[in-house]
Amino acid sequence: MTKKRIDTNLHYIQYVGGRIGLVVVIGFLIYSIWIQRTSAIIFCSLFLLYTLFLLKKVFDKPMKIEFDENYIYLENGNKMIELNKIIGIKWNRILYQSGGIKEKIKLPNFYFMNKNWIELKKLICSKKK
Repeated sequence: MTKKRIDTNLHYIQYVGGRIGLVVVIGFLIYSIWIQRTSAIIFCSLFLLYTLFLLKKVFDKPMKIEFDENYIYLENGNKMIELNKIIGIKWNRILYQSGGIKEKIKLPNFYFMNKNWIELKKLICSKKK
């Protein structure tokens, strides 16, 4: 079986858009400091903190995930995870056992729109039985 890939194009567009949004917020903060509007400075500072939080938690850089019938490949094939070591799937994370420690793989945003995701999920369920 050939390797199949979970598509990350929409997540990457979201990632770039988040970075552009950060630059825009910083620009508005600089402008509000320049015109010396206290309310605008406070608003832009709070919005900048919120944007940084979103960039850290939601709009992170997507990880390329490929899989075949036995393994999931991460980081361009540098890291392999056996499908039978996968514990479960919760939210947008795949939980697996590695060296006695529970670890997780964060799936790219919009993973559920990919037909390969359905196939990977079926493979994981069949290996768990």
